[in-house]
Amino acid sequence: MSEMTKITVKIWEKQLLDFNMKIDGLPIKRDAFIEHILKKEIDLLAADMDGKRLSPKARKYISGELKRLGTVPVNIVVEKRTAERLDEVVRASNTNMVRDAFFNRLILFLRSSDHLLKFLDLPVHITDTAFKSLAQPMPTGPLQAIREVFDDPLFYLRIACKERHKTGLYLTPLPCELNGLACYLEDSMVPGTDANAELQEAFNELTSFESEVFSKRTG
Repeated sequence: MSEMTKITVKIWEKQLLDFNMKIDGLPIKRDAFIEHILKKEIDLLAADMDGKRLSPKARKYISGELKRLGTVPVNIVVEKRTAERLDEVVRASNTNMVRDAFFNRLILFLRSSDHLLKFLDLPVHITDTAFKSLAQPMPTGPLQAIREVFDDPLFYLRIACKERHKTGLYLTPLPCELNGLACYLEDSMVPGTDANAELQEAFNELTSFESEVFSKRTG
C-alpha cells in the first residue's frame, strides 16, 4: 500500500461548500477522488507552466486575491509521492506559483457551472459540433462510460480549451474577479506593476483617441 500523507490547502469557502455537496451526492470519497485527479493533472499543470514563472508581485497579488474571496483550511489525505510531485512542480521547477490557487482552479473546473463555461465560451454539452477534433467518442456502455469519465474527468474541458483558446486549462483566462485562482498572470495584469501601468496608459490613450474621433464625426 502506498504511503499516505496529509496536506493542508486553503479553499474558497463558497466553492468548497458546493463541491462537498456535489461529492456527497456521489458514491465516492472526496480525498480519494482528489488524489486520483491530482495524479494526472499535476503533469498537465507542469506542461502548461513550462517556461513560465510568476514575478514576486504577481504571486503576492494572486495570494491576496484568493484570500479576499474568503478561504478555509482543508486537510486532504493523498499519496506521499503525489504530494512530493506537486511540491516539485510548484517549487523545484521555479514556477513560483501559488499552490492553493491551483487547487481552487482545479475544483472550479471540476464543478464547471454553466455560467463559467458560457463566460469562457466553452460548450455546456458534449456534441459532435462542440468537439470537432475529438477522435474518440464516449462509449454507450454505462460501465465503460463511467470508467472513461473517471479516468480523466477534465478530458472534454481540456479539448474544448485547446480548440477555443489554444491553451491549457491552467492558463485559460478567468474572470478578473477570480484572479485568486490564477496559476499564472503576466505582470501587465497585476495592479501596481510597471507593466500594468503602461498597459493602462496605452488603454487610456486609445480611449481618448476614439472619443475624439467619435466627437468629430458626430459634431
